[in-house]
This record gives sequence, C-alpha cells and structure tokens, in this order.
Amino acid sequence: MKKLTRVEKKRKRRKFLFRIFLLCIIALTIGIYAINSDFFVIRDISVYGNNKLTNEEIIFATPINIGENIFRVSLKNAQANLVKLPYVKEVKIKRKYPKDIIVNISERKETAQIKKDFSIIVIDYEGYILDIRDYEDEKLPMFYGISIDGINITDNLNKIEGNKDNLEFIIESTDIGLLTKMDEIYMVDNNNINIVLNNGINVAFGPINNVEYKLKLLNEVIKDIEKKELSCKMILMDKGDNPIIVLKEE
Repeated sequence: MKKLTRVEKKRKRRKFLFRIFLLCIIALTIGIYAINSDFFVIRDISVYGNNKLTNEEIIFATPINIGENIFRVSLKNAQANLVKLPYVKEVKIKRKYPKDIIVNISERKETAQIKKDFSIIVIDYEGYILDIRDYEDEKLPMFYGISIDGINITDNLNKIEGNKDNLEFIIESTDIGLLTKMDEIYMVDNNNINIVLNNGINVAFGPINNVEYKLKLLNEVIKDIEKKELSCKMILMDKGDNPIIVLKEE
C-alpha cells in the first residue's frame, strides 16, 4: 500500500472536512424547512387509554395545538403537564409524522372513598387523592377515621404520618379482591377496626396488625360462609387467633 505524502494527507483531510461541512449545511437546510414548512403542521391529536378524563381535558393540559409545527412542540413539557392531573398515572406522547400527535394515557382508578366532615375524598389503589366531592359513590367502600388533614388532590395518604397501616390495608384487601366486598370500614381506632360487608355482615377485625395474614384469613372465612350458605351476623377476629362466626338467630 502506497504511503501518502504530507500534501496528500492534507488534501484528503480537507475533502473530509468539506463533506462534513456540506452534510451539516444540508441537515440545517432540511431542519429549517421542516420547522417552517406547512407540511409538518399538526392536523390531529389522538388520545388513547382515557376513561375518566375527556380527550378535550387531556389535550388542553398538554398544551399542544392543532396548526402548530410538529417539531416546535415540546413533548417533554406536555408529558410533565399531564402527570399533574390527578387521574393520570403515566403518559407517553409521540409524533406520528408528518402531521399527527399520539397521546397514550394510563389512568388511576377510583378504589375507595374517605368520609371527612361533609366532604368525600376519593383515592386510588396506591392512596393518591383523585377527587374531593360533596357526594358519596355507592359503588366504592367508605372509610371512616383515616387522617387526611392538610391533604390536597394528587397528594398521597402517606403524606400524613400514621397512615401507613391504613394504606397497607387498602392495598392488600384490593389485591385479594376483598375490598369490593366491603361497604364501610371504621378506622377511628386502629386497635379496634370494624368492617361492614356488602351483605350486611359485621366484622370485628381488631387491631390493624399482621394485616396481610388477617385479610387473607377473613377472605377465606367469607368464602366458606358463602359456600355453606350460612346465615351469618358477625365475624369476630378480635377474640383470639381463630375467627368466630356468629349466626343469626332463627
């Protein structure tokens, strides 16, 4: 292989640098054209995965507008704005060239409600505050006694010290499908939890300790009562290690 002279090396390097410069000019020209061209003007914003929030609410919160250049909008800022909405858990936004924006939403779901004076605080499975209302939802179990002073929408129950066990109760009972069987849960005294099931059975749950085990045990007891079609009035879990079933008087 022939060894290049010093002059040839300089000439070769100049050609290489010129090509790089030319590519940069071409890329810059294409970029300027794309940013200013009507060909890349947004014509549609599609939203997927939302049930609670409307398309209009989500699009307004981005804010990305029809008619903007698709390269000028900040997807990062749009995502940051959307996750501030109480019902939004995760969001992904992408450009679909040349003219469309795709928004994929993962929403938080209403899991329970907490009674506080004349207000109803709606929470999700993880304990995030989704809404504060003046009316009850008959489909959601109602909690009494959980501390929510100073909590605002989008805050988590864990913001207040002492709610850890209460939140564990909500998460564990949801995981095993037990929470949907509950109508009212009284947590005014965490050493004496009381539950009213949808079928009217009262449960003396006792202290809020060993939550996972006690909830699974309660769930099995309820299944056994349903299977045997027992006319049950109460389930006592505060009188020892074994639950006591109190039947209705005939």
